[in-house]
Amino acid sequence: MKKTYLYLFFILLTMTVGLQSCKDDDVVEGAVFSLSRDGKEVTDFSFGYGQGHVMVALASNTGWTLTSDQPWCTLSNVSGTPTEEQYIKITYERNTEGQARKATITMNAGGNIKQYEVTQGSKSDIICPEGMEQDAIEIARSISIGWNLGNTLEAPDGEGSWGGEASQAVISKIKELGFNAVRIPCAWNQPQYLEADGKTIKADWMNRVKEVVDYCIKEDMHAIVNIHWDGGWQDQSCDASALTPDSIATVEAKVYDFWTQIATAFRDYDGHLLFAGANEPAVANREDMAVLHRYEQAFVNAVRNTGGNNAYRNLIVQGPDTNIDKTYDWFELPEDPATARLMVEVHYYVPYNFCINDPSTELASSMTYFWGEPYEQYALEYMDGKFDYENQEGYVHEQMNKMKTKFVDQGIPVIIGEFGVSYREFANDPNLEDYQNYDKIVANMDMLQEKCEESEGYFLGYVAEQAKNYGAVPFLWDIQGARYFDRNKLELVVPVIHEMLMEGAAKGQYPY
Repeated sequence: MKKTYLYLFFILLTMTVGLQSCKDDDVVEGAVFSLSRDGKEVTDFSFGYGQGHVMVALASNTGWTLTSDQPWCTLSNVSGTPTEEQYIKITYERNTEGQARKATITMNAGGNIKQYEVTQGSKSDIICPEGMEQDAIEIARSISIGWNLGNTLEAPDGEGSWGGEASQAVISKIKELGFNAVRIPCAWNQPQYLEADGKTIKADWMNRVKEVVDYCIKEDMHAIVNIHWDGGWQDQSCDASALTPDSIATVEAKVYDFWTQIATAFRDYDGHLLFAGANEPAVANREDMAVLHRYEQAFVNAVRNTGGNNAYRNLIVQGPDTNIDKTYDWFELPEDPATARLMVEVHYYVPYNFCINDPSTELASSMTYFWGEPYEQYALEYMDGKFDYENQEGYVHEQMNKMKTKFVDQGIPVIIGEFGVSYREFANDPNLEDYQNYDKIVANMDMLQEKCEESEGYFLGYVAEQAKNYGAVPFLWDIQGARYFDRNKLELVVPVIHEMLMEGAAKGQYPY
């Protein structure tokens, strides 16, 4: 029996040695492989506590695999064939554990192993100046609902020519009505705001913008300063097919120059103030998005390089066209040396025929008066059945969920920088006679006007509620004379619209 055991032991030992020999033979001799950034080989990675990603170049003269041992650190590619250079995206999630954590990335090239240590810090590692402690998620969570000052500070003929001047009384009333953040659309490139060199922003204009920001801060409100339409010098300069490398570089330099001036002027303001790089950049494809990405990187770099509180200020970058679908498909965040201090902005004016189209347009015949399941009946009975069935409540959920999965779930809050409606008035619609039920409409006009206003309030409240539920901060678009808030009388024009908006905003709960 002992001889049998010894014989079996010898056989097993022989098999083990043989297998080991085969394993050794599988190791590729002379394998050369590496991960590098900016042309320099990396041996480890260190990230801040916020979500983000880095691109690394992988080179290998043999087949390779990559693995990460932690679910919060993921890789865009995990295997491949020999390559001189292939880019790999390393993505890391927001660290909410309260302490630093580590992961290991293992690269296997033909049986040859290299390991890369990934260290991610925690928020407690960062010491911020007083007043700058809140990061993007914390700022977003603190905003119940925001309000737009409209085009007040970008009118070509000067403040006041488009909707009246801004005042402390207006901002104080807005705070009283329940808003706790104000988006301040600004122009900077108008001749009246620049010195003779066409580059330097006049001190009196910078001081006026500061004054409006101060109105908000006095009420303990957050304020967002941006470069808005401003003649389109930035927003309309993303067409990669029409622009030359020199013209793109010129706009890029101007973005950097303007934001250096703006950020320097506001450097000592605390975290109540946020900057937004653009408004609605016109982007038609991925090539255009690459151009916009350069401008947004210039914006981030300019602000951060001014130092002081701006090294920690929360910044907002705009998706292509501020369109949810394009932003979901094409958008990538610029790199930011600050941790967890970026937000993404999109706008929501869907459906067009309810939100924007009005009797003054060439498409007025397609305009709708009602939105939402509770108000469909009025469109069917009175308005010849005109009702946009494709863009109702379900569509709001679909669109907001795209922003949640693309950004919010990764620790990046979203700003719905504008949403709103064109408020309808039956009595002022010159096309009303074109409806088949014109006589019936006239006979019931007071009731229909009331239901139309309720529908507008329902839309605003529904969008605000669902935006918050999916992690997006809603900012109502409002301009003087738009039947929402009268800045001269400091009162609501149609109170039910405001009441329904605020009810919706109060129901919404951020998922962070």
